[in-house]
Amino acid sequence: MSRILFIVNPAAFGGLGSASWERFAAEWQDAVAPKDVVVTNAPGHATEVAASADGYTVVAAVGGDGTVREVVGGIMARGGDRPELAILPGGTGNDVARSLGILTIADGIAALQAGRTAALDLIRIDCHNDGSPVQRYACLTASAGVSAVVIHCLKPWMKRVLGAERAYMLATVLAVLRYRPTHMTVRCSEGEQRGPILMVNVGNAEWESGGSMRMSPGAQVDDGRLNVCLIAAAPKLRLLRKLPLILTGDHIYEPEVSYFPVTGIEVDSDPPVGLQMDGDAFGLTPATFTVCPGALRVLVPPAAPDTRAGGARRP
Repeated sequence: MSRILFIVNPAAFGGLGSASWERFAAEWQDAVAPKDVVVTNAPGHATEVAASADGYTVVAAVGGDGTVREVVGGIMARGGDRPELAILPGGTGNDVARSLGILTIADGIAALQAGRTAALDLIRIDCHNDGSPVQRYACLTASAGVSAVVIHCLKPWMKRVLGAERAYMLATVLAVLRYRPTHMTVRCSEGEQRGPILMVNVGNAEWESGGSMRMSPGAQVDDGRLNVCLIAAAPKLRLLRKLPLILTGDHIYEPEVSYFPVTGIEVDSDPPVGLQMDGDAFGLTPATFTVCPGALRVLVPPAAPDTRAGGARRP
């Protein structure tokens, strides 16, 4: 019988805290057992708990993409002794859950009950933070450049008031207006590219930004490769006019954009630029992004789409 550890972010479910979690839990307290619950109390706590989850066959992340990323980091820190991952989406974006067909808490519970799993590739990021080398993992997306500024421009009230698509678009407009493209060097097995670059995005699924932006068309979460979207510097007015193309994936046909598959890529810049990982800003270049094929097994609902579909847009 599976032994499940739920790691709960009390800031999820609209930021209503542990009381909100308890209301959700009461609806399905008998649906899965045996189980234990840990409510996190600080950033990074979910990683610590998952890393020390001895004896559990499943670790369930209850929260948004940030909670999932922390739990995944803890599971990966365990080396070869890795429990399966379950997700009960409680954030505002929930891109990781959506990419696996988990759209609601009920979907997450159905996945736990069914026991069906799917492979999930991960993105390993080796970068620098506070002057020291660090290693992190992302499930769906990691990037260098203007995208980190987007995260800083994206305020919680924007998603609540405007919805995911409009909030991310507004934050992207603000970031493009503020950001000055930096001279970057990008290296991979296909060669090297240098010059002023707006962003280098590494995608493991088609949709991101709350299921509103098709940044990586054709990307699949279990194909053993990553899709790179490199956007060179261009006049700001042109970039803003072309910005809506990201919603459909047609941006990859623009002359400033290079789009290609890799298993790993190195990005350096002068000066260093910020990174984002699954919607969280963290770290600086130089950075290396590497695919980890089939790194995790994730519980998915019985009716979940094939993960090779690359994820799903917000309904």
